[in-house]
Amino acid sequence: KILPDILETHLEKEGDVEKAICLAFRHIDEELARTLLSAADTPAKVKISSGTVACMALMKGKDLWVCNLGDCRAVLCTGGTKAHAVSKYHAPDKNAAEAERLRTLGVHVNGGYVGDHVAVSRALGNIHYDSGKKVEGIISEPDVFKIAVDDEVDFLILASDGIWDPLRDQFAVTHARKALRTTEQPEDAAKAVVENAAKVSAADNAAAIVVVFKFPEPLPKRISRPRATLPGLDEPPP
Repeated sequence: KILPDILETHLEKEGDVEKAICLAFRHIDEELARTLLSAADTPAKVKISSGTVACMALMKGKDLWVCNLGDCRAVLCTGGTKAHAVSKYHAPDKNAAEAERLRTLGVHVNGGYVGDHVAVSRALGNIHYDSGKKVEGIISEPDVFKIAVDDEVDFLILASDGIWDPLRDQFAVTHARKALRTTEQPEDAAKAVVENAAKVSAADNAAAIVVVFKFPEPLPKRISRPRATLPGLDEPPP
């Protein structure tokens, strides 16, 4: 809710788009921490706050800026059918670079959980109520990617782990494209991705957004033929 306004403020002050995005995420994390700490009624019962992940796309001119934080990802479709993973999970059991970063910091990881509690290594929130600090090792700096949008770029899928865990990138792109060819509605493409993920896994955090830059060619229309009646079958062909 507040990300667009905060990001706009930083973009007005900062010419470097990547830096502005990272500053906006840090700003949001600080605002969230203050809100969580001020709203904590029973810190003794819950020692660590909840957190959230984010995946965002920003169009500036012909440049597409994609960033992700946590276990959500973006996948791009180019050339009509090809799927390309833009980003990776920020989770120690799925991202070797993140696992190494945590090892260097001396952060304990058990069964993929950071500090025995959080399943991601980058996120907003996850604050210790007693100290007001984030769980050690968890940062709010997103990975930022710049993509030049040309005639080869078709659409982008932004989705949570409830989509990418059960579905392969190419499978999601194929079904999103099929929906776009049928209805030319991005919402229907996102719905097709979510519904296909639900057939494999009943995840409670399955969410997807499809951003279309170029619609695929529509499916060819079938030629309708008149249905013959039973008496008409005995008649000679025209």
